[in-house]
Amino acid sequence: MLSKFQKNIFLITAPSGAGKTSLIKNILKYANIREKKIFLSISDTTRAPRQGELNNIDYCFIDRLKFKENIKNGKYIEHAEVHGNFYGTPKANIEQHLEAGYKVILEIDWQGALTILKYYPDAQSIFISPPSLEDLSKRLTKRGLDSKEVILKRIKGAELELKQKDHFKFQIVNNLLDTATENLINIIFKGNNG
Repeated sequence: MLSKFQKNIFLITAPSGAGKTSLIKNILKYANIREKKIFLSISDTTRAPRQGELNNIDYCFIDRLKFKENIKNGKYIEHAEVHGNFYGTPKANIEQHLEAGYKVILEIDWQGALTILKYYPDAQSIFISPPSLEDLSKRLTKRGLDSKEVILKRIKGAELELKQKDHFKFQIVNNLLDTATENLINIIFKGNNG
């Protein structure tokens, strides 16, 4: 793939609960209002949908057998097991949208982002951090989606994930959603991506 297309790939990574999904929703609204060409890559996953999640909107929810078949057939640019579930990034849609002039956003874990950077070294990598682990714990609890055990597991995972942020070209601390959104808009749409 040509280098000029790679610069339109935006890998957005964050610990669970750091506000990554809210930021991406804000970016999609911004692009829609301003009629900018943007595509959010939808990953395949073997995990069950959370309340309110829709198939082919939030994720493509598939079973393990289908996931393994997709791996065998080379469908994914990257795939990984995260918190006991499999996630994979299909490559066909990414390349089609890049060639059509879209900016492509991938909401992805840090391991997947680093794998994709091997294929697309000029992609823009962005790490979203919570203000603190204590703040992250409060957000996860307030969200009400996970048990206390799962929240503790996610906090432990976040400690490890935060150690990876220096591998990313851009780092945004999501202290205030509006400020973090503006920072992300600047990176994606206003050419502040080096």
